[in-house]
Parts: sequence; structure tokens; C-alpha cells
Amino acid sequence: MARPPRNTVDYFPFYCDDGKKMFYIEQTYGNDGFSTFIKLLRELAKTEYHYLNLSDNATVMFLSAKCRVSKEILLNIIKDLADLGKFDKQLWTENGIIWCQDFIDSIQDAYKKRNNKCITYEGLLTLLHGLGIRKLPKGSSEVPVKPQTILKNSKEEEIKEEEIKKTVLEKNFKEILSSDQFIEQLAMQISCTIEQAKAGIEKKLYEFAATGEIYRSDTENKRHLLNFARKNKEYFTGKNNKPVYDKETQDKIDELIKEGFMR
Repeated sequence: MARPPRNTVDYFPFYCDDGKKMFYIEQTYGNDGFSTFIKLLRELAKTEYHYLNLSDNATVMFLSAKCRVSKEILLNIIKDLADLGKFDKQLWTENGIIWCQDFIDSIQDAYKKRNNKCITYEGLLTLLHGLGIRKLPKGSSEVPVKPQTILKNSKEEEIKEEEIKKTVLEKNFKEILSSDQFIEQLAMQISCTIEQAKAGIEKKLYEFAATGEIYRSDTENKRHLLNFARKNKEYFTGKNNKPVYDKETQDKIDELIKEGFMR
């Protein structure tokens, strides 16, 4: 079985010449400015498709703690980096997205031996469109018909629609499963343990993927999960809480697990 596509890297090159932009950041914020920039690059390396979405306050709080600066200082540093051209200014200003083209250019070697190519700026725009975060500009030559569509990694490469759909779904669902704040919220709502909440969420997400019962955005998926938990507490807390599916749905779930979906 072919290895699933990998869209993260374990390392990235860092050049010794700081340049005027980093000189300004370090002069303005001291060591906090420099270390915050490096830690943001590390997060870009570890994050699927190498972008950060700070539209969620929980993500801002996490990065603030990770960088050991206040939220205000963190956002000021990012704004200055965007104004200086280190991060894409339009994506940051309009959507709270961190995208660093210099970083993308620096990690191309890591993708040379992979079956999949590194995401491009155009690919990111279409991915964000598919996730309901940002609309593609009018007149774009790359117009996906469905929200699950992401841009081809190259004009020569064709990706099957079902594989694209799984890629977007998997990213969306992984973000839900990694949100400690959301899991705690659901657990408190129905008075169950964190472990029960996470296990129930994971089962329900597999069901979403197998049956096609999916929603356009991360927020809508979370809202549906909370509503479901409110009406079906035993799904999470019951002694015999294994969901019962028809054979077709169960076969699809087994196939997703076998393929490593959400793993």
C-alpha cells in the first residue's frame, strides 16, 4: 500500500544573514521578536500545508504561550512581519492566516523524494476556499466546482476528486480532535470524562466521513457535534456505547481506518 501524502517537514534551513527586516524586528521587540519569528516558522513546518490560522482565539492563546509573549505582542510582531513582507499581508489582514513564501521556497528539497509536491500559494487559496475560510478572487483561472476541491500541486498533476475530499476532511477533523478547548466544552456539557468525549467525537467524525454527513466549516461541524452530544449523551457515556451501523457504513469506516484516515 502506497504511503499517504505527507504535508509537513521535520526541518527547514535558516540563513545566517538576518537582513534589514529581521534587524527591525529585533530592534523593536528585542529577543522576543527574533525568537517569536523562529517559533512561528517551526509551527509552519509542523502544520499540515504549512499555514497557520489565527482566526481562532484558542490558536492565538496557544502561540502566545508557545512564544512566551503576550497576545498583544504576538499579534504586533506578526503584523509587522506582514508589513515587512515576511508573511503574506493580504492573507493576514483579511483572514488571520500566516503564510510565508520564503519558508515554502526553503523547504522544496524536502519534497523532492515524495510522491506529493509542496503546496503552492495558489493551492492554499483553493484549499482555504474549500474550507470556507476565504473565497477565490473573481476571474481566477482555478475555480473549484465543489468546496472540497483543492488546487493541483502542478498543472500536469491530476488528483481524483475523492482523494481531494478526503484531504480536506482529514485536515478539518484533525483540527477538531486536537482542540482541547472543544473537547473539554463537550465533556462539560454532558458531564463525561475527557477520554469519553474524545473517543465519542472520533467515532462520530468517522461516521461523518463514511456517510457524507459533513458541514462546510469547522465551526458547523463542532456545532453539530455539540447538538448531537446534547441529545445522545449515552453515545459518549453508556456502557455499551459502540455505535451500530449498517454494513455499508461500517465497511467504509473500516476502510478509512485501514487507510490511516485521521492518524
